Amino acid sequence: MTILPSHLITATALFLGLALRGAAYEQVAPPPNVVLPAARSATESLAAITVPEGMQVELVVAEPLVLDPIDIAWGADGRLWVVEMADYPNGINGKPGGRVRFLESTRNDGRYDRSTLFAEGLNFPTSVMPWRKGVLVTAAPDILYLEDTNGDGKADLIEKRFTGLGEGNQQHRINSLQWGLDGWLYSGNGDSGGTVKSVKTGQTLVLSQRDLRTNPDTGAAELVSGRTQYGRNRDDWGNWFGGNNSNALWHYALDDRYLRRNRFLAPPSFIITVPKIPGAAPIYPTSQTIARFNDPFGANRITSACGFMIYRDELLGAEFAGNAFICEPVHNLVHRQVLQPSGVTFTSQRAPQEQTSEFFASSDNWSRFTSARTGPDGALYLVDMYRMVIEHPTWIPEEWQKTLGDLRAGSDKGRIYRVYPKTAKLRAVPRLDQADVAGLVAALQNPNGTVRDLAQQQLAWRQEKSAAPALAKLVTDAPRPQTRAQALWSLDSIGALTPAVVTQALQDRHPGVRRQAVQLTEAFARTNPELLARLTPLVDDADAAVRQQVAYALGEWPGAAAGKALAQLVRNATDPLIIAAAMSSALPHADTMLAQMNADGGANRTLIEIAIATQNTKALASVLSSIAAPRQPAFPAAQFSDLAQLVDTLGRNNKTLAQLKAGADQAMQAALTATAGLLDAARAVAGDGRAPVAQRVAAVALLGRGFDRQDEDFKSLLSLMAPPASEALQLAAVKAIGHLNLPAVPERLLGMWDGYAPAVRAAVLDVLTSRAPWTTLLLDRIEANRSIIAGIDTGRKAALTQHANAKVAARAVSIFGSTDLDRQKVIDRYLTGMAKLQGDVARGKTVFTNACS
Repeated sequence: MTILPSHLITATALFLGLALRGAAYEQVAPPPNVVLPAARSATESLAAITVPEGMQVELVVAEPLVLDPIDIAWGADGRLWVVEMADYPNGINGKPGGRVRFLESTRNDGRYDRSTLFAEGLNFPTSVMPWRKGVLVTAAPDILYLEDTNGDGKADLIEKRFTGLGEGNQQHRINSLQWGLDGWLYSGNGDSGGTVKSVKTGQTLVLSQRDLRTNPDTGAAELVSGRTQYGRNRDDWGNWFGGNNSNALWHYALDDRYLRRNRFLAPPSFIITVPKIPGAAPIYPTSQTIARFNDPFGANRITSACGFMIYRDELLGAEFAGNAFICEPVHNLVHRQVLQPSGVTFTSQRAPQEQTSEFFASSDNWSRFTSARTGPDGALYLVDMYRMVIEHPTWIPEEWQKTLGDLRAGSDKGRIYRVYPKTAKLRAVPRLDQADVAGLVAALQNPNGTVRDLAQQQLAWRQEKSAAPALAKLVTDAPRPQTRAQALWSLDSIGALTPAVVTQALQDRHPGVRRQAVQLTEAFARTNPELLARLTPLVDDADAAVRQQVAYALGEWPGAAAGKALAQLVRNATDPLIIAAAMSSALPHADTMLAQMNADGGANRTLIEIAIATQNTKALASVLSSIAAPRQPAFPAAQFSDLAQLVDTLGRNNKTLAQLKAGADQAMQAALTATAGLLDAARAVAGDGRAPVAQRVAAVALLGRGFDRQDEDFKSLLSLMAPPASEALQLAAVKAIGHLNLPAVPERLLGMWDGYAPAVRAAVLDVLTSRAPWTTLLLDRIEANRSIIAGIDTGRKAALTQHANAKVAARAVSIFGSTDLDRQKVIDRYLTGMAKLQGDVARGKTVFTNACS
């Protein structure tokens, strides 16, 4: 039996389909006798589904009421909106044919028995969001607003709110309209990017590698962290998640909106892989594993992850709250990950009872689950596009396409299911469009995140300022912390948030509420300076996510007190994600932070980079003076290391101590004079055989880095390149020589080659391959003395034979021979050769130290 799928309709990685189609995209020919599985009725498909013991599955709607569904959303009126990509994969007769419809349950039992086609002819729509009197739809290149103005159930008003979004492969377009706590609408990039233009304001944004948030009413748009393929979603606390086809879940651990404030900041990656088993991890389908037509290694592994969702309710059970549900349509299942906080980010793993099974799986090979959603009744809803072929023809070999025949088979079908415990009673879906103020405030106390979002939305749209006293009471008295947090944002959305309410929330017993309050202090930074005194103690909050938000927020507050608090936070931080947040706030506080951290014993490297890049000579002079000042008790190694770090930072910004000296003001001149004394001390310690090795190593790092005397320092460094100098000193000397821009460096280093230990040889090669002219001289010497080749490891040979400079690469190939570019073949050969070998941990550590670390 054979079927096509490999990667999903909205979840195939772009690089697999385009950049690597060919040699790296492995195609598989169809077997001689292909038997395609038959479609099943809705009843038969329901019977094919398995869920954990104690759970039940209900079919809430099926064809003909819904066809080709890929995502859903509930409106405040209780109707279920469905977006249908009916035109997948290449249009209907070459034309757009996507649809949006709404479903109603006339019996009020949550099973939808009335279907109304609201709009059709849309261009590969990917998501829908009820908005005001209509709906928003993502249909690249546009985000559209559709409204029924005459009450006939059909959209007769169609407006472009945003345009210019990339029309890439149908599996790679903007998607996942999601309501944020801040009242913005967030969406996933889809991998096709584009230059987004607001029709209302004319503003343009190059989407590039970022996701997007918009305000459809004002026309505002901003880039946000992430590049989600299909399924951007958040938890109750504003943590955003996404992923791509072969990565089940990412957390976006830094907020791009804050990082943009500091153009000098080079933050760590903000995309954190959450699962403990990353990437294409094993999965356990109940459907028959059948022949694939591409990438055969993907069978029974995550290859089409999409429709990500964080479950925001308690009905499934306390152990399910905050879990991630990830659709895997190729393998006809929905995978679950249990999340746990880890600093400011998360890790996750399978549930104990699902180590070799999946939360939701179907043995029907046509069942293609594309989105998971938290229903307003508390159930988990799962959308089934139901197609024989879920792969796009771009990734299906022509021979397979002929064999498969109708690539749209199943376009007349579609199902939506819900899952909940057998012992639980579903809640009624509320009509929040008809609720009064008291009803909306009460809805914020609902355990269901979807209901709370809809209530907040209604309060914001109506601008119900009369709700302020009740909302303020919720902030302090509501038993559920999610309610307290969302009440805060609801007050903000109606313009009724006060410093007094924020002050109360800053002291909340739950860190999630404190974190929201910290963010909301930013609105009062210019008008209510007294609030800062309530904020700054939280630099020592027990919760890492609160501290990160404090690091962001302090950048919005003026004054020395904010800068000192930020310096304290940086001094105590070890998490690079918190440090990056603090550095995003550093520009307005750089002077204060540097002074405070110098007084405390050493400035952060990033702060020094900011001072250098912004030409803040006052701050730099202060740092230099602090480093060079005599210390009691004397601790020269620390001073040498601090100065070396500063000189390294200067170098990264194309500056030197000598350049600082040119045109220096009086404060800088005084600082540089003290620095010259420290450099002289370093020369003395480096050459003192009686000094501790650690001090000598620290001192060596400064040789050749001063205002003058480079030739003298070069000779001193060369004298440390052989015994009796220890290997640590030799390595330090090699590294220091690498900083010297002297033509004699390659010749002198190579002239001592035979006397080097392996680790020193590796360091010398690092230096000689760091600059193109030195690399050329290295190759000259190897050609003249081929015995050197024995001391050059395979990795460096490969780097030289694949050098960016074509002439260097060609010479290296002629010397070393070509390097096998098929890395998998190389690995396989090594594994075969290693099969009978015995490992030696001690020797392995030495090899790693010399060749890898």
